[in-house]
Amino acid sequence: MSRLCFLYLLILIIANLPYKIESCQQCHTTEKALTGQVSASEGGSSDMADALIVHPFSSEGGSDEVTYAAAHASFPGKPYDEYYGCIATIDVYGHNISHGQQIASSIYVVNVGNWSKENFNSITVGWMVSPEIYGDSHTHFYIHWMKDGYGISGCYNMDCPGFQLEQGSKITPGAIINSASTVGGSRRTITIKVFKEKSSGNWWLYCGINDDTPTAVGYYPANIFTTLAAKVNAIAFGGESIAKRSLPTPPMGSGSLPSENAASFSNLQFVDRDGQATLIQSDLPVIAKTPKCYYASPIIGAKFFYGGPVGCF
Repeated sequence: MSRLCFLYLLILIIANLPYKIESCQQCHTTEKALTGQVSASEGGSSDMADALIVHPFSSEGGSDEVTYAAAHASFPGKPYDEYYGCIATIDVYGHNISHGQQIASSIYVVNVGNWSKENFNSITVGWMVSPEIYGDSHTHFYIHWMKDGYGISGCYNMDCPGFQLEQGSKITPGAIINSASTVGGSRRTITIKVFKEKSSGNWWLYCGINDDTPTAVGYYPANIFTTLAAKVNAIAFGGESIAKRSLPTPPMGSGSLPSENAASFSNLQFVDRDGQATLIQSDLPVIAKTPKCYYASPIIGAKFFYGGPVGCF
């Protein structure tokens, strides 16, 4: 089964499970949701959030590839369906990985529509290392959009018509990020803001490297979307580790489980209809298919740590 088919099957199975978060009931497995083994008392709607961030990498490996995530996510339902974007500052790391391995740390802006694949719209922004996509093991700034769950409409960076680059932008989607954090040393970051501009309805992207104030990179026109042309009803922040089953899983974030040495998301904010940003002070459901290897700490002060080591599976 391709990753996109897996994503939508999972959403359909658990869409109506009630929301509950309670200690390690946030730790859950996607396979249990697929087989109907996740009950409401096990935090099933966190599994719905899991589905929201499965990455649409172009090299869908199906059963020959595994994806692990560690993230926080909102999902449809008030108050989260009243937001029109988000902001996050993400630690940037670099790892020397091989073909068949991929890493990403991203924010996800989604509208699930009526739960059918053709109505699923998404914008994903962050940094990634992917020899499959870029032909190297450098860390790249990337964007991705999708208008339907079949993956027919949408692409990475500017590989197809859609994203409109702002003249004079300081960074281009797909560009290499030269500065990277070091464990126990200096931290390098990107600050990302994705929001719907009220008058035009276009989805704008701002980005700042390290301490630079975020500036406009460009926008997605509202008319390339269907459900996302209206608003967002699910948002997620986190990392992914992807590998062919014959290879070790690559490190996520810094390569450390949540701690002071781990990678972080900070300055977490939701953006409302009028473009006003509000810090996320309360916790959100944790996505962690394999928490012993890849996990995310609670959100405290609009910040959390996440990640895990190489070769866990």
